[in-house]
Amino acid sequence: MSIIFAGVILAMEKANTIQVKYAAGAGSIWPSLPWFLGFTLLFTCAAAMVGWGILFALRRTGVHRLANIQAGPNRTD
Repeated sequence: MSIIFAGVILAMEKANTIQVKYAAGAGSIWPSLPWFLGFTLLFTCAAAMVGWGILFALRRTGVHRLANIQAGPNRTD
């Protein structure tokens, strides 16, 4: 995924270079890139938290099974 992402970024920069060469008044995309990456990271984290919250509410995360573990010599399987 990182290689594909790098390819997309390089293609966008190549397209920007061509646009700057043949169009008047065009700017670079690099100043907006940190905002895009920050928004993407924030959206991904929010989606992961929502997904984990749903799994936690349905008792499918494994956290609830940890309470049933009996450690030590009195363990019965």
